Amino acid sequence: MFRSTRIGISLSQRRIVQRRQFSFDYHAVIGSMTEAVQLAHTYTGIPWWALIPLTTFTLRSVWTMPLAVLQRRRIQKQSELKPIVSATTPVVKMSLAKKAQTAKREADKDTSIISPIQSPLASMTYEQILILSSKETRKRQKALFKKHNVEMWKNFILPAFQIPLWIAMSLTMRDLSGWTTWDNVKNKALDPTLYEEGLLWFQDLSVADPMHAFPLLLGVITLCNVEWTFKTLELSRLTPRNKLRPTLTSSISNVARMSVVFMMAISLHAPVALTLYWVSSQVYSLIQNIIMDLTMPITFTPVKRLNWPKSKSEDAVDIMKK
Repeated sequence: MFRSTRIGISLSQRRIVQRRQFSFDYHAVIGSMTEAVQLAHTYTGIPWWALIPLTTFTLRSVWTMPLAVLQRRRIQKQSELKPIVSATTPVVKMSLAKKAQTAKREADKDTSIISPIQSPLASMTYEQILILSSKETRKRQKALFKKHNVEMWKNFILPAFQIPLWIAMSLTMRDLSGWTTWDNVKNKALDPTLYEEGLLWFQDLSVADPMHAFPLLLGVITLCNVEWTFKTLELSRLTPRNKLRPTLTSSISNVARMSVVFMMAISLHAPVALTLYWVSSQVYSLIQNIIMDLTMPITFTPVKRLNWPKSKSEDAVDIMKK
């Protein structure tokens, strides 16, 4: 006979076993967004060629525009505080150099003191002074930005909200158009009205653009957006950049330029519905950046942003020219 044995489990162990784990199902999220867009199309009666840009502009205005305004004000405050931070750098260098010279004189007077061990300042080199002064400057900048509630990490809030929205809407448009393979014949649109609610030469929004006009338009607008954004960052610098010395900003700008080519290559095979969303998103970003640079400039005037060579005052004196 088999004897049934009962394994005793304590109450704490039962609670651990019954504890639920959080899981994120992105298929459910994309499915919900797809159904929401279809309901908007059904109740409004707006054709897809107009509904996709309208949905893009609405979501960007509600989801990212308030964050973009807050971030621009934050960057304006950071730019106002950066001259204070920059002014502390030579002061910190002079202070460290003075302490190093004083320690070296004292070490030379007293031969019993082993300078490398008992007096590190006496053996400090110029490179070490630069490194320590840079660390002290960053520390003071962090404290100053925290005092005015404009910490640098808050600049990542806008991308943290904007990138997931772009990915989710891209997947939604892909599901609506039924883009599952590279073969357009095998792809079946989720909403049949996408086959006939296009415009001009792109009547079918579930297939790629036969004229390849949308990939070209996407590349031009995206490149204009990239150049405008990084030109804004370039004008926001306190000192002119050495063109022979690459920086992190210039490296990111080069990667962004190469990504334009990648997006154009993908859009050659993507359905028009997805490419239309990408174009609409880039148009919105470009208009938003232009309006903000004209109405909420960072460290430059709107005239200087649009016309750099003629932005100098007539009474200005070029101190670099001999």
